[in-house]
Amino acid sequence: MDRDSKSQAATNILITGGAQAWKLSAGFVLTIFSTRNLTPSDFGLLAMSATAATFLGLIKDLGVGQAIIQRPQIAKGQIDALFWLSVLASAASALALTLSAYPLSLFYDDPRLRQLIVAIAGLSFIAGLPTVPAALLARESRFKALAVLDVAATTASIVAGIVAVMILRNYWALYLSTLVLTLVSTAGIWTCSGYRPRYPHLDSETRQMARFGLHVSGFNLANYFSRNADNILIGKFRGGDELGLYDRAYKLLLFPIVQLHNPIGQVIVPLLSRLRLDKKEYLSTYDDALSMVMLVCQPGIVFAILLSEPLFRRVLGVHWVGAAPIFSWLGLAGLIQVATATAAWLFLSQGRGREYFRLGVWTALINVISFVIGLPWGALGIAIAYTLVNCAIVLPLYATSVGRNGPVTTRRLIETTGPHWIGCLVAAAITRISIISLLDGNSLAELATLLALAYASYLVAISFFAQKRALARRLLRYGYRRAAPQI
Repeated sequence: MDRDSKSQAATNILITGGAQAWKLSAGFVLTIFSTRNLTPSDFGLLAMSATAATFLGLIKDLGVGQAIIQRPQIAKGQIDALFWLSVLASAASALALTLSAYPLSLFYDDPRLRQLIVAIAGLSFIAGLPTVPAALLARESRFKALAVLDVAATTASIVAGIVAVMILRNYWALYLSTLVLTLVSTAGIWTCSGYRPRYPHLDSETRQMARFGLHVSGFNLANYFSRNADNILIGKFRGGDELGLYDRAYKLLLFPIVQLHNPIGQVIVPLLSRLRLDKKEYLSTYDDALSMVMLVCQPGIVFAILLSEPLFRRVLGVHWVGAAPIFSWLGLAGLIQVATATAAWLFLSQGRGREYFRLGVWTALINVISFVIGLPWGALGIAIAYTLVNCAIVLPLYATSVGRNGPVTTRRLIETTGPHWIGCLVAAAITRISIISLLDGNSLAELATLLALAYASYLVAISFFAQKRALARRLLRYGYRRAAPQI
């Protein structure tokens, strides 16, 4: 790949990342505002309904979006076949979600769930309609259009959410926010893509893409159990209040990680798919992307782990301090997931759908077992068990699975990520010493200082490694080219 193509890929990441940064900032504002004005029970109820909605939502498009993006060449009739397949799957999942409303309300012993789940079912069907048009926009590298749509939909959603929270003062306010987001995003994607479905064309290539999509959906379903079995167990056996604390801790940790991975993944998967036959460029591109993700996320997570209690007290309020220990333990798992989440880029770009699915199944089983083990000690016990299992089992499993096939070996992963784990240890040590001797984090100025210190010590630590210094030089050259006047 030539320099112009790499520069364009970096520009696409910046454009998409800018939209995601706005989405993250605006979403954080809504999260803080709603958390201060709603009760833990409201968030617990939303978490209960989200469990079923997420499960069925994972199969609503059967992974056809990734199949379209990953495919080197694809015909119009094949796209139409995948579109109608995704529509049927979305309708089926919405129907199944509607039928599950009454049994779930009985399971959780909360009649409010019936109406909420039926409303979410309609939302789920609408959300599945733009899957193919959005995939076509990404395939054509129209990331600027996608970014503009993201910003517009997010802004409308946040405004609607804040107004709804002020008026309704209950969980329906957050549903309305999501409804506005879905409607604006769906309408915009269809308008910008110009795609109009016609009669499908079924052939062997289409069936192969459908199988790849099914494997992606299979992984997503397995991953669902990893992400939601804890909510089910806590909601059933510990109640809505404790689930609300756990859900806030988990979402506040996961949301920034997802918002960073999404823009990079949207650009990097199509790029890596085109680079499959060029091993050197493939490795260089993935190494740089992985390093940047870890660099951006990990120092902030280290800071949040060590300052969780004052952060929750200052940002969310005193009544949410009980979530701080849960957040700290989940944060340790988050340090690992920053890296393991990028494995999806490799499996998808290399067309390794079957291996991707198997990895998801094994990871789900391991995580669910850890939840059951930790359940007697409540939400905190689940967080501790989950974190220990991720450190001891899941991380090595991902490293060996990724390195089994393809250009990225397990040894390469260790060489790329090793400096960052050392950076985490150094940042944690320096931040902890500063907390004990100088700053306690009880003011916004002290929190900002400690956050800057975590990033600075992390950067100093990884700068001792030649690979990371080379990456820094490439980033500086890219920044200089972007800033220099066009001649």
